[in-house]
Amino acid sequence: MGDTDTITVQATETSMQIVEELYDRDGAGVTELADAMDVSKSAVHNHLSTLRTLGYVKNTNGTYELTHRFLRIGFGTRERNPVYQAAQSEIRKLARNTNAVANLVVPENADAVYLHRIGARDHPISVGGSVKLHAAAAGKAILAFRSADAVDEYVGRHGLDPKTDRTVTDRATLRSELRSIRDRNIAFDRGELDPDWQCAASPVVVDGDPVGAVSVSGPSDEMQGKRLEEDTAGLVSSAAKTIELELL
Repeated sequence: MGDTDTITVQATETSMQIVEELYDRDGAGVTELADAMDVSKSAVHNHLSTLRTLGYVKNTNGTYELTHRFLRIGFGTRERNPVYQAAQSEIRKLARNTNAVANLVVPENADAVYLHRIGARDHPISVGGSVKLHAAAAGKAILAFRSADAVDEYVGRHGLDPKTDRTVTDRATLRSELRSIRDRNIAFDRGELDPDWQCAASPVVVDGDPVGAVSVSGPSDEMQGKRLEEDTAGLVSSAAKTIELELL
């Protein structure tokens, strides 16, 4: 029984790795996938055949690509998220009032997942993408409202790997910054996620649990000084509080 369980998990892992490789490569052939994953071509072909039968993969002249079937699952999961339901109008309003990119971020284990965005400009993380909590303003806003033990566990398990040379990578520095974020209810990212972007974020906390964060981001030459630290920070904090009230 135990061996069967292990084989089933390994097979599922391989299928998901193939899905991620297809996404990253924007399509690929059997040989390319087998080489990238160090898996036999016959095994890759079997997984692709199953995914194709289920409607998640298509084959065009030997190149396999993901289908839009994933949209139903992704969008459906997001639509059911109560934080997303409560935040949509505030994110739209925030983008309009700041003339910048407004994001809704939710925690998923050690990651800050960008669940929703309003704003036409490119952002370092796509919607649905994620980054480790310590490496972005929204993630730090969430970490700040977790217990000290939970933060220590996060650092011990995942480390503090940098995204840029400005990312906080020192445990003591992170603790100090999280205390400041908790006191002010505002987190800043000054080139820590991307050297050309700056951001202000505020947590969404319900019954003591940080269920998400609201952030506004923009190019560093525009999102700085008073605009970042006072105007944007105030609007972000207000939006987060409104969402909290909607969730009560």
